[in-house]
Amino acid sequence: LHLKYMIEVDKYGSISKAATHLYLNQPRLSKIIKEIEAEMNIKIFERHSKGVTPTKKGRQFLDRAISIVLGNCFRQVSDSYA
Repeated sequence: LHLKYMIEVDKYGSISKAATHLYLNQPRLSKIIKEIEAEMNIKIFERHSKGVTPTKKGRQFLDRAISIVLGNCFRQVSDSYA
């Protein structure tokens, strides 16, 4: 679930916009991002006054997160037809 959160932040370029879309409050989503960054020992997003942008390592993390989330979706769809 947290991977989806990170993908939404990247999609909107804003923690507050992503939080609204995810029905979370902004402080909670910010805390989740900081926890993931600490756990992974990388800075995923650069914070700016107008939003966020992924760092180089953050982009690699997000690309991998997208492939994991999409892979899970495809598996769920194919399993439902099995």
